Amino acid sequence: RSITKSLTKPPEAYPDAKNQPHVQVALRLKQNGYSTGCSAGDTVPYIICCEEGASLGTSAGIAQRARHPDELKRDNSKWMIDIDYYLSQQIHPVVSRLCASIQGTNPARLADCLGLDPSKFQTKVIDTTSDDPSTSLICSVDDEERYKGCEPLVLSCPSCSSSVECPTVFSSLCKSINQKPNEVQPNELSDIWRRLRCPKCPEEGDVGRISPIMIANQVKRQADRFISMYYRGQMMCDDETCKYTTRSLNLRVIGDSERGTVCPNYPRCNGRLVRKYTEADLYKQLSYFCHVLDTDRCIDKVDANAILRLEKELARVRPMVDSAANIAQKLRDRCAYGWVQLTDLFLTA
Repeated sequence: RSITKSLTKPPEAYPDAKNQPHVQVALRLKQNGYSTGCSAGDTVPYIICCEEGASLGTSAGIAQRARHPDELKRDNSKWMIDIDYYLSQQIHPVVSRLCASIQGTNPARLADCLGLDPSKFQTKVIDTTSDDPSTSLICSVDDEERYKGCEPLVLSCPSCSSSVECPTVFSSLCKSINQKPNEVQPNELSDIWRRLRCPKCPEEGDVGRISPIMIANQVKRQADRFISMYYRGQMMCDDETCKYTTRSLNLRVIGDSERGTVCPNYPRCNGRLVRKYTEADLYKQLSYFCHVLDTDRCIDKVDANAILRLEKELARVRPMVDSAANIAQKLRDRCAYGWVQLTDLFLTA
């Protein structure tokens, strides 16, 4: 049975026509001289297909693979029904909801029974736990694991215009006192904090020198970029075959879904809209900037016999990075994600 959807306006008037299967079908019908099924108010039937000889569930977009029943009959030697699509998007979600209360069943097992790849249907609870940035921030004991996936702090030299990915102040200074850091960062430019100048500029003169104001301004600019990314509020479908991205929320409710999470491609897609860049991602990134510029807590990471030498190096570097570190800390502390409201946990008389 074909999927049907009505045109709310002429197919040429859709700004996102490339992502709308029924619009693509209507445009082709109009090009082929059809008078019905391609105007505003008409209902367009279509079938998701794949090319003959191509693997089922091909990576081509759903809209590009939608075909009118007449097209499928006419070109049946070229196109075939995409069975995997209908099993995964039309049948599996319904069967999963019906069997949710049956002990011993789960989406992955049901997918296996339908002949689908069960690895693509692991429970979302497991996926959410493993991908949640807050899990690594709270549970990881190693800095490399804790800040995995964060973008580096990049400083641009005002003299030569080259960019340098900055390691942590701690790892850079540890090299100067022959003390191995807990987190080794194999970067030939990692001595930027020890030299306090651009590693690519000549050693002589003031060319390439790093000033506290320059560091603070560049840290502020990069932090603002991530904050803007969060407030852009982009939502993305969690279905790997869809990945629909939008800033507009679909407020209808389907089944047990929360308001604003239904994918605009429903019923062709049963995925849910999730934030592309979450508050946890932002908090983790700003925490990483604080970690890079840290000159206080890093003392706890070295042996007792190396503390005096490290303190001497830190006393030289601290005035250079204090302003930038304070900016990063203030921006991080403004994130509500890092605060716990006790009134939400305890009842008051």
